[in-house]
Amino acid sequence: MINRKITAGLLGGFLAFSLTLSGQAMAKFTADEAAELNAEAKATLANFVAETKGADELFANAKGVLVCPKIRKAGAGVGAERGHCVLTSGADDHLYYVSTALKAGLILGVSSHSMILVMNSDTALAKFTSGDREWELGVDASVAVAKIGVGGDLDTTNLKKDIVSFVFGEKGLIADATWEGSRFKKLDVE
Repeated sequence: MINRKITAGLLGGFLAFSLTLSGQAMAKFTADEAAELNAEAKATLANFVAETKGADELFANAKGVLVCPKIRKAGAGVGAERGHCVLTSGADDHLYYVSTALKAGLILGVSSHSMILVMNSDTALAKFTSGDREWELGVDASVAVAKIGVGGDLDTTNLKKDIVSFVFGEKGLIADATWEGSRFKKLDVE
């Protein structure tokens, strides 16, 4: 009985945390926050290019590049992840997004990571940037997850897909074997 109460309390707490993150996703994004995100994205791209052989060519041929310098993830059975992202190429001006995901499954802990989405087709870029609606991985587009080898070489198997995802720089401790559906919501800069 006590274990059920503890589990219910943890699940309720993380659900509230998740809903808070979702509510914050609707908030406006300030010009100062945008400038800080631009600097973080530039540093994230520079580190990725320095550590990954073939990244320069990949980015040179991309129709659009979305950089999420830090996505935070937390959970205990139920959890959430959230981070700010910037489309650094593929539009006349930088476009800003918040990425959120609610998770259920075998989750325990807290961590953060960086993510880069490379859009290799005009169609993928247009779907991502059109309108003010949310865009969801797995629903609006399928994304190929690219792997980086031990020597920093790109696994060329998935690099020609419409959208390629790179997740790297994991920090923290989390056990996570979950279904993921990240959503990206365009932010207005004040």
